[in-house]
Amino acid sequence: MSATFEQALGHLQSGRLREADAIYREILKADPENEDALHLLGVAVFQAGRGDEAAGFIERSLHQNPGNADALNNLGQVYEFLNRTDDAIDAYRKAVTAIPGFSPALANLGTALLQKGEAEEAVDCFEGALKDFADDPEVLGDLGKALAAVGRPDEAVARLRQARDIAPKDPAVLCNLGTALQAKGDVAEAEAAFEAAVALDPGFVEAHYNLGLARQDQGRLDEATAAYGRALEIDPAYIIAHVNLGKALLDLGKVDDAVSCLRRAIEVAPDHAEAHHNLSLALLLQGKLEEGWAEYEWRLWSEKGARHRPFPQAPWAGQPVDAKTVLVWGEQGVGDEVMFAGMVPDLVEAGAHVVLESDPRLVPLFRRSFAGIECIVKRDPPTAETRRDGIDFQSPGGNLGRWLRPNLESFPGRQSYLVAEEDRQGGLRENYLSDGESLLVGVAWVSKNKRIGAQKSMTLMELAPLTGIPGVRFIDLQYGDTAEERRQFEDHTGVTVLHDEHVDQMSDLDAFAAQVAAMDLVISVSNTTVHMSGALGVPTWVMLNTVPLPCWLLERDDNPWYPSVRLFRQSTAGDWANVTERIGEALRAFAGGG
Repeated sequence: MSATFEQALGHLQSGRLREADAIYREILKADPENEDALHLLGVAVFQAGRGDEAAGFIERSLHQNPGNADALNNLGQVYEFLNRTDDAIDAYRKAVTAIPGFSPALANLGTALLQKGEAEEAVDCFEGALKDFADDPEVLGDLGKALAAVGRPDEAVARLRQARDIAPKDPAVLCNLGTALQAKGDVAEAEAAFEAAVALDPGFVEAHYNLGLARQDQGRLDEATAAYGRALEIDPAYIIAHVNLGKALLDLGKVDDAVSCLRRAIEVAPDHAEAHHNLSLALLLQGKLEEGWAEYEWRLWSEKGARHRPFPQAPWAGQPVDAKTVLVWGEQGVGDEVMFAGMVPDLVEAGAHVVLESDPRLVPLFRRSFAGIECIVKRDPPTAETRRDGIDFQSPGGNLGRWLRPNLESFPGRQSYLVAEEDRQGGLRENYLSDGESLLVGVAWVSKNKRIGAQKSMTLMELAPLTGIPGVRFIDLQYGDTAEERRQFEDHTGVTVLHDEHVDQMSDLDAFAAQVAAMDLVISVSNTTVHMSGALGVPTWVMLNTVPLPCWLLERDDNPWYPSVRLFRQSTAGDWANVTERIGEALRAFAGGG
């Protein structure tokens, strides 16, 4: 290499880009197709921030030597700068083909693949790059991110801790470690990692946001809102911070503030499905049904909502349905399917033939309950029955609300719409009353809702104030294994909560419906049990947390979905004592005929 070339390379390596640029251009005047000059001029121009020009020079160099792994790797970096991710991946692959195991290109290929969501292959790339970059915190950190993305949290945390030990003051490494720890369930340690990251870089918006998530996961909502607020001070367009701030405000019961926050989110990103979906939940909770239902349709595009399914028919949008066939398809959980099924009779009354697709466990119950409605089993992908000719419209169950329940006055006030098997109901009631009790009270106390189940749930022991009332027999309607809780409850109160081993609440919903229908009264937190009992018209007392699901609305003690339901709300988040005290008084009056 000539002295001039070596001089240019020295300039390039020391960051004197204009000097390097000038020398390489002089070389190219004498030798326009000089491969090395074209390549390195491209690198100098790229480092100066001129991506399109850089790509042209490096591409010209590769015409001379298509197998130059360094040039291919550098071209990949230029393409990434230009947001040409697929072209970058192609260039990195060619570099690795030219020199198998070429660590710089493997590391860059892994980063590009991870950006595209192809984490499995990214893991392989980063692990290959460790041959030469075993102590590189960036490669170790990216490997940790990729391992977390493919569901290998223990390995992810291990790699990110290695990166942290090498670069303890790198806020990006600490933030990625926190994310992996949070995914692993180590939320307190994750919070510490995020706090360390923001201490090192107070302007690190992602770390502030993740700190909010960690605090929200621990139920420290005021602190979570502060972290999200700081993230938004740094970047007012950081959409996911708007969305999660709205969620936190909603969980705090600041519903008006949540609505305002989520509206701002939509101003920032008009097509952000999660923002629209969360806005719908707040609006429906407020009883603003018309706007709430319109926003609720965004759940079908939301990461955490229901999903579109491949039905060929046109969506039903409120058109007349007389002499039309409408497919209503099941979505979300069993409780949601039961609640939304309460709108199906409206379609029948409007002259429609309804094909109701539902969870297989609900089909026998729905077939008995809905005369003239065709009930079929939900499958994924959908069965041929749902795609046959002659079906005019299709609708997910939740979308019916927009057209059939636009306001609180539009609820028909049906006392019930599900029908249990009469003989089974009678047999169960006779069995439960065999020792002379006069009142059957079914109880359930846990919700398994992934997002807010903890806030909705209580312990069986917290129902102890309901005991000591003559003429009451308690029946276990709680799904899952309740044996230990029932044993402790009996030891403490002397009262048995009868568990029927012949009824599995979740595997045989038709039997469960008969069991619920055999009750004189159901007392439960907000879970599938109350949707079943409300739809059956059984007197039902629902114990609600301070910010319940939207179907329960705010403040009122009755419910338009289920006329047989009475609501008992917490006055303070997490405090069930006042609720059970009021229910105890009501139960004494109920048992005494008062």
